[in-house]
This record gives sequence, C-alpha cells and structure tokens, in this order.
Amino acid sequence: MSTSEPTPQAKNTVKSASPDSDIRFRYIGFGIYPKRIPRFWKSDAEAEEYAKRIKLGKGFTTEGRDFSLLHVIPVSKADRIVVTIVAIVLVATLVIPWVSFRTASGSDFSLTWVGALGTLMGGLSNAFAGGFWVGLSAILGLVLLLGAPLIGAWVLASLWMKAKTDEEFLKRLRRPLNLGYVLFFSGLFAAIMSLFGGDIPGYASWGMIDPGEHYGVMTLVSVLSYGPYAAMAMGLVAGVKSADL
Repeated sequence: MSTSEPTPQAKNTVKSASPDSDIRFRYIGFGIYPKRIPRFWKSDAEAEEYAKRIKLGKGFTTEGRDFSLLHVIPVSKADRIVVTIVAIVLVATLVIPWVSFRTASGSDFSLTWVGALGTLMGGLSNAFAGGFWVGLSAILGLVLLLGAPLIGAWVLASLWMKAKTDEEFLKRLRRPLNLGYVLFFSGLFAAIMSLFGGDIPGYASWGMIDPGEHYGVMTLVSVLSYGPYAAMAMGLVAGVKSADL
C-alpha cells in the first residue's frame, strides 16, 4: 500500500480552509441543493391558517401534519377542573367535621377543624402518656389536620396564578400536589399505629358511651368524621395527579 505524502497542491488546499468554509459545510445541503428541498406547506392558505392558530396561543393535538408536542397545552381543562376540586375540598376541611361521637346523655357531638386542632394540641402530652403509638398517631393526626387546608390553598394559588413560562408553571404546581401524598400516608400510618393499641388517660371525660379509654383501630374509626377521609382521599388524588403533569 502506498504511503506517499500529500501533494503540494493538496497541502495548499487544506491551508486555505477558513472558518467561513467550515460553517458552509455544516449547511452544505442548503448551499448546494436549494432547489431539491420540497415545499413544506401544501399551499399558502395552509401556512396562513397555521400561523393564525399559533397566534391564538392555543394548543392543539390533531393527527394531521401540524401536530407537535410543543403545541400541547401543559395542563388541560379537565386537569384544571380536577385539581381545582381537589384544592377546594382540602380547604373546605376547615368547616367539615373531623370528630363526631355520641355522649352518655344521648346527644351527638362533633368537632370541626378548630375544635379538633385544639383537642389534639391540648391532649398531645396525655397521648404519649398512654403509649408511644398513641402519641405518634396524634402527631400524624396533626400533620393531616394542619396540612389539608394549607396544601389546598397552595394548590389553588399555584394553579391560577400566572407564570412566566409553562415549565415554571408546571414546576410550581407539582410541589403542592406532591405533598398530597403526605396527607394520605399520614392518615394511613395513623391507622396502622392504632393497631398496636394503648390507653388514653382522661378519655372518659369526654362523656362518651363507647369505646372508653382503650385506644385501638375501632376507637379511631368510631370517632373519625368526614374531615380525615376527605383530606386523605384528596391528598391521594393530588399526589397521583402530580405524576401526570
């Protein structure tokens, strides 16, 4: 095989290469074959129609030639409706009963968000006196109680406040939606902790007929009202929805 050196003429050709020629080679297809590039639009009318749709700022997902993921809106109308409902329900837990029971006198008694918060905060030390699992359940209950309306308000603000870009909007919305898992698992783990049982000193002072001072899963189920279940359900929906955005 010949290993001869390049000719002087070839060397001069290499030396004469300039940055401009390098740039030209990057676009060689456009420079040498401009007439072979096919027309993208079928007609001027089609190009004008496409331009009008882009100016409207609305995403579209047709199966035609004009489909592009760049034009798909980040959050659909259905997503907005679902997320809005979730947030409103979480905020509404402020007025939904959290605890309800029947007293020894035969009257029904319930505690809304404020009453349940005061009871948990005031009885936290007594809860730990009744056992570690009882105290841990009380703390998880506080997380669920405090987190529900706060996360709901945060979701509403993130959903309806304007953002500079779609990416910033989605990033801002995912944060509170992800925290929905905290609500769900706080309630779930509180229920699991109740399986270990325990005692609640002073529990009978509430005047309840049943179940007395023993703490367990049946105690928990018997006193919980709509608030905790609504917070857990909406928290789960919010967490799952965050993965879709």
